[in-house]
Amino acid sequence: MKSIKFSESELEFLKNHYELELIEAESYISEIKNILKKLGAEIKAAEPEKPRKKRGRPRKVKDEGGETKNVIARNEVTKQDERQGMKAEGGRKKKTARRKKTTLKRSTGASLPPPPPIAES
Repeated sequence: MKSIKFSESELEFLKNHYELELIEAESYISEIKNILKKLGAEIKAAEPEKPRKKRGRPRKVKDEGGETKNVIARNEVTKQDERQGMKAEGGRKKKTARRKKTTLKRSTGASLPPPPPIAES
């Protein structure tokens, strides 16, 4: 991945710029809250987001002995644990039989008469 290198003055400029932008955004939010209070609307507090489960392969960490291990979160249930739980419950659920589709049979007997011939001119 490519990286961008900034000088100290550029970093200071960016930092100041974003701090000013943050202050302006906070003042804008406070103005909106004041307007809502005047209108008599309820101001709801933001709900914290739930931590999302990380996707993909678990990362590997080296042990004290030099061996690599997959790291799994404490609350995360692995597929292997699920399979063991299924075995304890009695295995997989049996598939239900599907209903066969009924098809209409065409009669081979009397069908529509052939169309009349077209006269050539």
